[in-house]
Amino acid sequence: MENLKGVELTPSEAKSIPNYLPVYAVKPVNPRSHAIKPFFPGYLFVNEEPERLYDHRVFLMRGVTGLVSFDGMPASVHPSLVEAVRRHTRQLNLEQSQAHSGFMAGDEVVVEDSLIGQIEGIFEKCINGKERVSVLLRMIQGGMMRLEVPVEKVRRKPQRKG
Repeated sequence: MENLKGVELTPSEAKSIPNYLPVYAVKPVNPRSHAIKPFFPGYLFVNEEPERLYDHRVFLMRGVTGLVSFDGMPASVHPSLVEAVRRHTRQLNLEQSQAHSGFMAGDEVVVEDSLIGQIEGIFEKCINGKERVSVLLRMIQGGMMRLEVPVEKVRRKPQRKG
């Protein structure tokens, strides 16, 4: 490994260091506020040897205050813990996006469109916040087809009485 001491890291080189910033979606009271917040404010998971971070002068970059350390020694976070954080924030974001649309995965719905008419399906997930959703449409042959549609074309399937 070549010695990189004294070499200043360009912004593009800094972005090449493997990292993960866990974030989650929020519904801000003020519409001008950020809709995404860091799960651990002030922390970024970086997958790199501490010596390489020092060599690249990462600590001179804006917003970097240091490494998580114990007794002055940089501490590492086990990859399984990082993966658990990923799963948890993914679930939080899924729940938040479903709350925006008013539908939950598995809800029976009807897609109404001037071109295709009315087709029954099952709500799958939100695609991008509250604008587009994914629905599994029931086909005549008995199969299912995934379709992404604007949320305003989807409504709950009426419950049959009796």
